[in-house]
Amino acid sequence: MASIMGWKIGGEVKQFLLVALYLYACFITLLLYSASIAGAHVGITHAGTALLKSMLLAKFVLLGHWLHLGDRSRGWRGIYSVLYQASAMWLFMLLLTVIERVIETLVHGESIASALATFHGQPLVAALAHGLILFLVLLPYAAFRRVGAVLGPGELNRIFFKPRA
Repeated sequence: MASIMGWKIGGEVKQFLLVALYLYACFITLLLYSASIAGAHVGITHAGTALLKSMLLAKFVLLGHWLHLGDRSRGWRGIYSVLYQASAMWLFMLLLTVIERVIETLVHGESIASALATFHGQPLVAALAHGLILFLVLLPYAAFRRVGAVLGPGELNRIFFKPRA
């Protein structure tokens, strides 16, 4: 029983690390692109913040999987299933991000109104752009999960990482 539990925990940690790495690659690429346009410098603090944000969102993604978010679309056509799963995960991540921001401000002794003001502090266009980018990042992730589910357990891994016989 202990070996099965260890295998399951190891699989969860591996999945968390893979999702976090994917999100970090997307975020750091966007950060470098934004900095190059603005002529700004990307420091270790920026890269660290992107890493922490990717780990937090990876935790949210795994929580969404645990809650079977978007699973009701399994029988749908591929593109509709991918769009539904990405949308469900996107809305879930936005909700959890707002909750996280509120908790963070409460821990720092600020009011909930100040937490909501930080969202209003950004221009609406910037907030919409961030949300759209997050959705676009989730689309390929949802597509790979869908293809993996159709192919069966381990098949996507075999196709990408195992040598051909």
